[in-house]
Amino acid sequence: MSDIENLLGLVVELMAANTRRMSALGAQAMVWGKFHEAVLPHLTTLQRIEVTRSFRQCIEDALSMMDDLPLPAEYHAALLELTNAILAALAQEPARRP
Repeated sequence: MSDIENLLGLVVELMAANTRRMSALGAQAMVWGKFHEAVLPHLTTLQRIEVTRSFRQCIEDALSMMDDLPLPAEYHAALLELTNAILAALAQEPARRP
């Protein structure tokens, strides 16, 4: 019985550690999203073009470093979805300020 209790204790610790890490990742995502919302309206068309070019290169560099890593389909789907959303937002013309 002690072995089962020890194993369950380890599972609980692992779940708690994973929950803490997921919470930290969620907080980071929220902060980056709000930063994106705050900055994007202030970029000129030329700045958006330059940022798009740089962002695409950064994504390509990151993908090339992960070529040999077996990552789940969910990872790739989330990466593609967020990348495309950012590129679409950058492609929109900035709102005219009065």
